[in-house]
Amino acid sequence: MICSAPKNVFRTLVLAALAAGTVLTAYPQQADSPAASDAVQQPGGKDRQSVRSGSLAISATDKTNPATVKEESLPVIALDASNIREMPRSEKQPIRNGKRDLALTSPVPDDSLAARLTDDGDTVRIWRPAFGTQGFRGIRLDAFAVSPDGSVLAIAERTGISTGPNGTRIVLLNTHTWDTLRIFTTDLSLKKLAFVPGIDALAAVAFPQSDLKQQLKLVAFDLKRPDCAPFFELPLPPPGKEPLVAEKVALLANGGALFCSGYNGTKAIVAELQPNAEGESLRVKEFSARAPATAMAVTPDGSRVALASQKNIEYFSVSDKDGQLSLSSTFTTLDLGWYPVDLKFLGGAQTDFIVCPSFDEDSPPVVVRSSTKDSLDGRSAGFAVPCKDGKRIGVAFKVKGRIDVVNPATIEVEDSVILDQMRPATNGSPVFVHYLDPIHAFFVIDSVGNAYAVGRNEGDKRWSKRIIWNGAGKR
Repeated sequence: MICSAPKNVFRTLVLAALAAGTVLTAYPQQADSPAASDAVQQPGGKDRQSVRSGSLAISATDKTNPATVKEESLPVIALDASNIREMPRSEKQPIRNGKRDLALTSPVPDDSLAARLTDDGDTVRIWRPAFGTQGFRGIRLDAFAVSPDGSVLAIAERTGISTGPNGTRIVLLNTHTWDTLRIFTTDLSLKKLAFVPGIDALAAVAFPQSDLKQQLKLVAFDLKRPDCAPFFELPLPPPGKEPLVAEKVALLANGGALFCSGYNGTKAIVAELQPNAEGESLRVKEFSARAPATAMAVTPDGSRVALASQKNIEYFSVSDKDGQLSLSSTFTTLDLGWYPVDLKFLGGAQTDFIVCPSFDEDSPPVVVRSSTKDSLDGRSAGFAVPCKDGKRIGVAFKVKGRIDVVNPATIEVEDSVILDQMRPATNGSPVFVHYLDPIHAFFVIDSVGNAYAVGRNEGDKRWSKRIIWNGAGKR
């Protein structure tokens, strides 16, 4: 199971990466930055005035008269909130667990992120995925992430009409109670999410939108603030000749560092998320992998970052000799024939991983152990998730919604369940799967917006399924 890295290990990795090449300076947006209507001092000393046009704050300066502000017209992002309702907290019915039912809820740990984000106000908001019927039929959920402690699920829901421009609604759910913790919107089109351990932040990759004059960038939101305002924005180099595809971009956050790859050929980037203790400015290093990497993972001790591509898995590690840090890499040849979308550590040696293709690929996942690789039985596996306290790996397949429970030591399937055969029946194939240790069950969101848990109570021989919320595909 992938664990958080020890303190300072990733800062060491960041510093090592920075020592290996040119250092660039990032100019983050601070959480207490001026309002959109305030004048701000830009790098270089020139005053610019921010004005709001449509749904975005745009800066412009008249070269002939710097004091004159030109207003630039941009498209407005349509925001439909019909899938959100507000109600008095006293009227909300909690989820109850019967003696024979598969448990859906569990106690919220006092030190969890969910506990820190819980608001005890008089009202609550209920969110359900919107189901589009114009131009695109289906839910518009573009990204998911689970916090390192497993207590919060983040979902990126696309806003705007099918032809664009698009923004994103971020929904934060308590996985212990399924209460909504936060809902906030951004004018950015977010395609990847990653919680940042230790600082209660959510990082994302914002995709370019030419009609809104938005470029590709990394952004991070401060979850401690009620409005979850962004505190970090870092423009990325423009994509290369290949079309930018969300599934081919990988984002990893750990130890105060962000890693991003797959946005422009073999290029990857490592960035400090916050200034260091001495107050030095944020630093960024762009480096190259051996092949375009589309999935990433970190070893449990935090000493290595693995980047997976169609051709290899490359392991980046740090060494410290005579006070000089260096970034080095080794690799394992793969030649998969498809680009990975999921990479998970298996346990054992630091080079043991399971690599999954997209659900759209007619190929099985691959287990990599040092220089050897083996294919598992099955096709179109999009997720491999540590389960049962990290002692097993759950592999989710699109066909019939199958989930296999695999022993990582022997790579044998010890258990299996076919979601299409379970009651209550639902339409839709899995689009997100995660294992919730507190209730010993897999959490699934399917392609028509249903959310449910599947698992086995202790002593039960049969799997059980319970609906958390119904989407458009209830049968």
